[in-house]
Amino acid sequence: MFSAKYAVVEGRWNQVALQILHHPAHGYNVDRMVAGMKASLDYYTKVFGPYQYSQLRVVEIPPYSINGRAMVRTIAFAEQNFITRADGGRVDHTFFGTAHEVAHSWWGGQLRGANVRGRALLSEALSNYSAMMVTEKVLGPNEARRVYDFQMDRYLSRRAAFERDVPLLEVEDHPHIAYGKGAVAMYTLREHLGDETVNGALRRFLEKHRGGGPPYPTSRDLVAELRSVTPDSLQYLVTDLFETITLWNVETRRAVVARTDVGRYEVTLDVVAKKVRADSVGRETEIRMNDLVEIGVFAAGKGGEALGEALYLTRHRIRSGKQTIRITVPREPARAGIDPYRKLIDREREDNMVVVKAAGAK
Repeated sequence: MFSAKYAVVEGRWNQVALQILHHPAHGYNVDRMVAGMKASLDYYTKVFGPYQYSQLRVVEIPPYSINGRAMVRTIAFAEQNFITRADGGRVDHTFFGTAHEVAHSWWGGQLRGANVRGRALLSEALSNYSAMMVTEKVLGPNEARRVYDFQMDRYLSRRAAFERDVPLLEVEDHPHIAYGKGAVAMYTLREHLGDETVNGALRRFLEKHRGGGPPYPTSRDLVAELRSVTPDSLQYLVTDLFETITLWNVETRRAVVARTDVGRYEVTLDVVAKKVRADSVGRETEIRMNDLVEIGVFAAGKGGEALGEALYLTRHRIRSGKQTIRITVPREPARAGIDPYRKLIDREREDNMVVVKAAGAK
């Protein structure tokens, strides 16, 4: 039960009545919440199927317990979501959080997982992935990339503080895994397979189990659905991201450029790659790497080490150890390297990119 002297903002999305109940002095972010509600309903009904109710509302609550919680037709949102600004390149947590909580009307509402290990993958991970897709569609790829970086940092920073790690397939009460790594895993798979393939698999999974009783679906059922649409050449991704604790370490040792006779620029990169698999107590074993990883060459950007226009951005087959890659680009490059947008689960991500130097320069 929520009780307060609320200000009420009302709206509509098709036949769904929208409401936001908030502290009268906390109206800063209401427009972004309404936009998030409408954009989410647009995207989720198109991709995953109909919203099941005629009302959707957000209610502000004090910031002493939860940040957000989705219930039937109602989302409880803590005070900070109503007063936090989104500027300075930071994640728009109000828009993203709204999209996440609305997504629970499908993941957790229409589909309920069995009460076993991995249940959070079916609710929190899928809601976070869905919210990232809405963010990308409405606010653009750069904002989605900021969310991706936030989720990656969330996983890696909290992972270092925990004694035990588990694969997504077996996640229990580990928010940094369910929310953080879950979003990273789903979004990475989407990057390789495409929107239609991944979202189609999720919709089929939802349709098989929507509103059903026991036996309830598990994380293994979801992973089997994702694996069924993944080509043989990318099956390793499902294993690495969902079924095991896999980490990468990629580094660019050198990038040199020489101008060709026809006025183009040949860039030579020396990169080193390593892939390990960890057990639940952190013991790591190196495994053979033969993965598709982005290689990027960029023009000069604004402000120090910022990446400019991508002159080249393509996945290469990267294997364990040192390898040399040669690329020709049409304009003078400034920075180059491996995994430039830091999509791999890599604890040392600052050595992915280096300044391109002229051949022979020290």
